[in-house]
Amino acid sequence: MEYFQENIRLGEVFVQLIAFLIVFFTLKKFAWKPLTNVIKSRRERFEQEWAGIEKMKTELATLETEYREHLQKIEETSRVKMQEAVQDGRRIAREIQEKARAESQASFEKAKENIELEYEKIRINLRREIAKLSLQIAEKVVREKMDPAQHEKKALELIEELEGKL
Repeated sequence: MEYFQENIRLGEVFVQLIAFLIVFFTLKKFAWKPLTNVIKSRRERFEQEWAGIEKMKTELATLETEYREHLQKIEETSRVKMQEAVQDGRRIAREIQEKARAESQASFEKAKENIELEYEKIRINLRREIAKLSLQIAEKVVREKMDPAQHEKKALELIEELEGKL
């Protein structure tokens, strides 16, 4: 305590107290209101920015839901179009198959008709050949007078000759 009593001067403490009060009241009168106004405006600006951020968050959330709904509609539309395309493809494939079957059936019928025509031509040609050969045989038999054994032998020779030609 002795130290404080020796080093503390009551006059200096009083002057410093008065100087402090003068500075305090001067600052209070001239600087306190502008400082509080700056702090208040800053606080209001922060609150407005927070409100703007919250508003943007809600707008973002609504935009996100709208975007998801739009994507879902697009996916549904594309799915429907894909199904339609698949159905169209199947329909076209069926039509192509039916057309190919009809064409192959027509081709088969035409080939069958051609074969029948060729068969008829061959039969006609064969009849002509048989007629010619019969005439040739008859002609040879008439030219040669022979006994029945020779006729049989000659007929067999002629038949073998005809078989060689065929």
